[in-house]
Amino acid sequence: MFRHLRPLSYFICLSALGLLSNVNAEVTFIPPDANAFKKAIKKLPGRKNKKQEIVQNTPLPEKSPLTPEEIQIDLREPMFTQGVIKTNKGGVIKAEGIRIQAQNIEYINKIENGIRVLKVVAENDLMMEFGDQIFVGDKLEFDFSTRTGTLWNGKTDVDIWFLGGDKIELQRDGSYYIYNAFITTCESNENIWEINSETINISQERTLSANNIQFKFFKVPVFWFPVFRSNLKLFYDSPVKYKVVWDKGLGPRATMRYRVFSWQDVNIFLRLDYRLSRGPGGALETEYWSPDDRTVFITRSYGAYDKIVPEERGTTRYRLQGLLSHQSLDKKTFLHFTYDKFSDVQMINDFKSNDFVIDTQKRTRLLINHQEDNVFGTLSFQPQINKFESINEQLPLITLGVKPFNLGSSGIISENFINGGYLKYVFSQQLHNQLQPIHAARLETQNRLYRPFHFGPVNITPNAGLAAIFYNNNPQNDSVGQLVFTYGGEINTQLYKQFSNKVHKVEPYISYRGLTKPRVANINHYTFSMDDGYYKINQLTLGARNYFFSSNKDLYTPIFLVDVYTNGYFAQNSYSKTFPKFYTYLEWNRPSYNLTSDICWNYQEQVLDYINTKTEITVNEYIAFALEYRHRSKYDWRKANHTDFIVDMAHSIESLLHSPLSDRRDTILGKLFIRFSPKWCLNLESAQGWRRKHDPSYSAINTELTTKLPCNWQLKFAYNHMPGDDRFTTQIQLIK
Repeated sequence: MFRHLRPLSYFICLSALGLLSNVNAEVTFIPPDANAFKKAIKKLPGRKNKKQEIVQNTPLPEKSPLTPEEIQIDLREPMFTQGVIKTNKGGVIKAEGIRIQAQNIEYINKIENGIRVLKVVAENDLMMEFGDQIFVGDKLEFDFSTRTGTLWNGKTDVDIWFLGGDKIELQRDGSYYIYNAFITTCESNENIWEINSETINISQERTLSANNIQFKFFKVPVFWFPVFRSNLKLFYDSPVKYKVVWDKGLGPRATMRYRVFSWQDVNIFLRLDYRLSRGPGGALETEYWSPDDRTVFITRSYGAYDKIVPEERGTTRYRLQGLLSHQSLDKKTFLHFTYDKFSDVQMINDFKSNDFVIDTQKRTRLLINHQEDNVFGTLSFQPQINKFESINEQLPLITLGVKPFNLGSSGIISENFINGGYLKYVFSQQLHNQLQPIHAARLETQNRLYRPFHFGPVNITPNAGLAAIFYNNNPQNDSVGQLVFTYGGEINTQLYKQFSNKVHKVEPYISYRGLTKPRVANINHYTFSMDDGYYKINQLTLGARNYFFSSNKDLYTPIFLVDVYTNGYFAQNSYSKTFPKFYTYLEWNRPSYNLTSDICWNYQEQVLDYINTKTEITVNEYIAFALEYRHRSKYDWRKANHTDFIVDMAHSIESLLHSPLSDRRDTILGKLFIRFSPKWCLNLESAQGWRRKHDPSYSAINTELTTKLPCNWQLKFAYNHMPGDDRFTTQIQLIK
């Protein structure tokens, strides 16, 4: 029945620490996949603070010519001669959007050949405010009549960047040109590194453009680029990033990522990649973020003469992936489209950096969700585009539903939705000869009624419903209809006890879930997903949750939680004990540490079924660590939904023990963060696994040592060990 469930991956993926990851009467109407869409958008790479960007991208308004009456002059010991006021003792001249300060200032206000001359010449200890920019330089000539000027040997800054050149021409609209220009992050006059260009233009819209630029270290040219375009609003991000990776058995690989174009809300990146043993590779990456934050479009396209492990076949490799997300102006329609086409399975491991991977989940899928006040609809289209993958194709699948509603004045609430489409489960090329694709047009309806009752502090909510599915094809090449009735309910209450500075809340609860015997056995219809697997079940849950709060004013975040419960199974089932397993969940939250533990005791087999316990501690601003232990016995089945026990009822314990669902193992996960100094920090992660049922023990370690270099450069050394693979990485990039 569940033969299409995939086993877990061979090793446990590590996540970085501190790095750059009850039935109620009130019903929340959330259509399928809507929350998943919103969470996915928040996790997308390159997401910026849009509100801040829009403010920074507002063009400077064009100013009208100034008159002498609008100019304020404050000079120390000034001298006046024929319309010229000057001093060498220092002073300030101000006007709307302009402030000039210098040691030597010469202010000219006179008529020459019938034309008014209204300008200033300033030098020595010179500083000028021009709009929202501050400039320094050797000498300034500025014409108040035209609001234009020239600054020699001038400099300005944008966030972490310093821009300057032999001459800066200030324009009336707030834009400016820099000649024989440089861009760097070094504050001193002796730049360790810089980007040079003959001319740089900063437009009125605060965008930077430069041609024929050179990238220099210690005045030595390293790279040449024909063009550079960037928004100043995005200029805090490094235009160039470097990384060197050394893979076990494959040798070193050098990577450079360059933002070749950035205009308005569009960014285009080029990635150059070279491994000594195989040759070059390259990537084209694009990003678009709409100003209103409703549309996102990201692509990553990579090709190379490269491989990640020596055993791979072929020479050329590629991966094409993209993501488009859009939300309508009224926020009722969501569109989410992803594609991911790659040449081989191992290609996924090639680029593991956060700036390359998009959350496509290796799927090509179109999802459109529309929601009105009382109805919703979802369209999903998911084809197979990588022949070496097994996938449940949706060609397409449509879901329609209505908001839960009351049946008159009865107090009964009704939930209803239907879905239908053409499904086809296709297997990878390796399995195609042994397993043929299964396909069927599938129509499903889910309907449920429930009615909350309140008897003082006790809440009782019975429910009943049905699930019906029609398939136009089955293993016998016939059409078939599935029908299952559901019934059950829940009883719960809440008890409070006030102590001197603590509040104790207890929630005893009883719930019952029942499914009638399915009209059609599972072997007589196709199983495309877990939604097709039904079996008779009578499950009773008894439990009590205990909460401890710090005060009566904060009843939302408990400092301590204990949930103890058990499940009982009646009628026909696989267990000889009515209550075969007992569960406990513990959580202790404090500002500097967090302790959680999830435990299951198998009473029937007298073994610890599983335990997942985790400790996270922040010692101080310099040290933090986490330690987690996971144990799974051979009687704890691997399931997509660990709280659904249909598979436990549908199969005998003996058959499950001999299936991939039984996978005994022990694992210890560790994370450590140490800040040795303001510039040096260490991240260490490890995973150790043993007692595996079918696989050998394994060890995985990831270590990252980072330091901040002068001029806002960050240097990172990393070592990554996985079963059968060792990787050393050196990366240097600009940081904010």
